[in-house]
Amino acid sequence: MNKKKTSSHLSLPICMLGADGHGKTTLTTVMERVIEKIGTIHSDSSNELFNQLPNHHPICEGVGFTYRSIDYETSGKHYTQIDCETHQDIVKLLVSGALDIQGAIWVVDADYGVTQESEELIRIANSVKVSNIVSFLNIHNTDDNELVNICKQEMTEILTECGWNENNTPILVGDAHNAINYKTINLGSDQWKPIVDTISALNSIMPNPINKSELHLMFPIHKIVEENKETVTFSGELIQGHLSVGQSIDIVGKGDRIKTKCLNIKDHEITVESEPDWLSVGQVVCSPKTIKAHTEFTAIVYLLNQDESGTHIPIVENDKLEIHLWGIDIHARVQLPPGLSIISPGSNSDISVSLDLPLVMEVGTTFEIKKMDIRIGLGIVTETV
Repeated sequence: MNKKKTSSHLSLPICMLGADGHGKTTLTTVMERVIEKIGTIHSDSSNELFNQLPNHHPICEGVGFTYRSIDYETSGKHYTQIDCETHQDIVKLLVSGALDIQGAIWVVDADYGVTQESEELIRIANSVKVSNIVSFLNIHNTDDNELVNICKQEMTEILTECGWNENNTPILVGDAHNAINYKTINLGSDQWKPIVDTISALNSIMPNPINKSELHLMFPIHKIVEENKETVTFSGELIQGHLSVGQSIDIVGKGDRIKTKCLNIKDHEITVESEPDWLSVGQVVCSPKTIKAHTEFTAIVYLLNQDESGTHIPIVENDKLEIHLWGIDIHARVQLPPGLSIISPGSNSDISVSLDLPLVMEVGTTFEIKKMDIRIGLGIVTETV
């Protein structure tokens, strides 16, 4: 097979989940070797994953995550597989919504079972609606069938609690370390067959990539450029969907829904029918009746550590802070989960939020958290009320 060529297919972003040291990078590397034989590697196959220098993906100023990746195609599906450096990097990848992760491979080492950090990641993935998971139990040459069955049962229970089932979350059993040291090219060997089965499971259960241009329109207003008697021109950013002249639109957020239509498009500036002072930064242009503004929602948040924020500010129960979304800061009050009194910098948690003013959001909308005008965290909406 060709090792590198251009693909015209949309790529499906998937990520590796699991505790540090459980074999995520080893499995990704051996998958790369197998795919060279059964599919097409689009990334630089002369620079194997193990030898890659980590990439840094910026989320916002001073905050990002590091990862390695492979880009490949097999059975007509094109994947970009993300392997983060650390547990905290995976958390930031998921909570920031960066790279639009749509599927995952969960790796568990049979010697350690499902650790607390591994379970944390699978529950975050579930909360942010990663729809499909392939699970790999890394057995390290063990012949203890009882241990393997206990680990599989533990994994199944957690997946079931999260709403996944065996049809969309198969658990494959294999030894990634033996597979990576295997020198013979035999796809049916004991070493490589579990890897082939893992790749086949990806092709069977992973969704088709999301084409953002086919989703409903979302265009947040960043700046009011000009206001006339019956028209307003503003600039913004096309998040998803498409917009054309003459199209009926709603403008939502910070108050009543405004129904209007697009009169002109020039570069990133849009002119619509509107009275002066009706529109402002923080509102979102959308397809009619597709999205709503909310004041109450739940989210997963990651609090920046001191190196990332330059300070050390926690969140406590009933805390008052600002949610930064669509270019504006809105005062909010936060409730923590039962039994939790504080979220410390560098950690993550579920929270419930009540805004002073309704803003457009849906599951997967990302935001920043501020306190005393300092950015202290990242968040992603998991449910609207």
